[in-house]
Amino acid sequence: MIGRPLALFALVFFGLVIAACSDSQKGGASASASGGSKPSKTASCNLVQTESICREYADKNIEAAGEDLLQKICSGVKGEFKMESCPKDKRIGTCASDEGTKIFYKDGAFPFDAAKAEKSCKEGVPAGQWKAAN
Repeated sequence: MIGRPLALFALVFFGLVIAACSDSQKGGASASASGGSKPSKTASCNLVQTESICREYADKNIEAAGEDLLQKICSGVKGEFKMESCPKDKRIGTCASDEGTKIFYKDGAFPFDAAKAEKSCKEGVPAGQWKAAN
C-alpha cells in the first residue's frame, strides 16, 4: 500500500524538522546575522521507480534537518538521495509544504494522473499547496 509508507515518512520527517527548528531557534545565530550570504542548496529523495514521487528540499529544510539526516531518512524508505533537484521529465505536478516539495510523476511503480496527485497533495500529511505541471 503506497499511502502507509508515505504517511510514515512524512510524520517522521516532520517531527524531526520541528525538533531541529526548535534547537536552531534556541541557538540564536543565523547566516544573515553573520553578514554572509550562502548559495542556495537543493536536496532530493528520488522514489520515482518505487512510489512515483520525489521529495525536494530547499535551504531551510536542509539547514533545519541537516544533509546527513535527510540522507538517512531517504535511505530508510529506499530512495536515492542527491544534492540536486528532482528529475524534470514526466512530472504531473508539485505539492509544496513546510517540509519540502513532493513531486508527482506519471512514471514509476504507481504512476499518478493529475486528479489523483492533487487529491494526495491536498489531503496528505501534511497537506500542501498543489501546482500542476505545465
